Amino acid sequence: MKKRGMEGHVFVIGNGFDLDLGLKTKYSNFADSDFWIKDDKNQMCKYLNNSKDKETWFDLEGELLNYSKRDNDDNSIYVREMRFPDIVEGNVDYFKKLCGSLNDYIEKVQGEQEISKECVACNVLRAVYENGLFSSVYSFNYTDLNRIAKQIGIDKGIKYTHIHGCVADKSIILGVDETELRKGYECFHKSSSRYYRSHDLYNSLIKAKEIVIFGLSLGSVDYSYFDAFFRRITESGLIAENKKQYITIFTLNDESRLSLVSNLRNMGINIQRLYAQSHFQIICTGDDGEKKELENFYARLKKFNRKFYLNRPIIM
Repeated sequence: MKKRGMEGHVFVIGNGFDLDLGLKTKYSNFADSDFWIKDDKNQMCKYLNNSKDKETWFDLEGELLNYSKRDNDDNSIYVREMRFPDIVEGNVDYFKKLCGSLNDYIEKVQGEQEISKECVACNVLRAVYENGLFSSVYSFNYTDLNRIAKQIGIDKGIKYTHIHGCVADKSIILGVDETELRKGYECFHKSSSRYYRSHDLYNSLIKAKEIVIFGLSLGSVDYSYFDAFFRRITESGLIAENKKQYITIFTLNDESRLSLVSNLRNMGINIQRLYAQSHFQIICTGDDGEKKELENFYARLKKFNRKFYLNRPIIM
């Protein structure tokens, strides 16, 4: 008899994870802070200030894209840049300063704010760590996951990958994905950053038995990282029950759940087929009515852990 090999798991965290901890890391928090750079002479700064003042949910990267994309609907932006070419240079300079200022803001928040140690995010992190099978951990945040882990009693370091850099080494990556931009704004692409690195997120996802995603909206900013994975599930042939992946997504409330489902549909994902082809569920952290789903999630990670797979024999 031989022992069955362990099955790899994947844990992915986004800004909703930090927000559940109580950290004020939203772009709107940054925009309302003293770290936000104000320059009344800079055209892009004026545009961003106008956007942040009128939007309930300020999406800095989304607004950077709206401003710099080739097919921007605001013709006045083109006219000004054609008449005064140095506007683009000034906008690029402002963008670089904004990246540095955002790094300083997140670093301050991380260093000074207390986290809510009994929140769902902390409990999920504990469950993931104690399970012992999450060999692939990816963070879309700039904050230090191990600093957070240590605050809740996890002393052993967690090996993980920052997708968009981190504040620790001032390598944060702010910007847009592979969209066609106007000439001069190429540095706005995330992949243009000197800190951009290769990662194995897609391969980790397709190989995993258990996938936990906490705090990602799966919107346009995240689209390129996940669409191929979800399409692979929904567009493949019938998947046997014992081959189905467990996919659990944590979001705040029913409003964000509906937004998440809508974003998946915008990827071209058939939601009904996603449920049929995997053990897919969305758990709302702010909904007491989903206590049972949370309990079942924790119970599964506790039961099917590293020790379980190490001690599970198979007949050869």
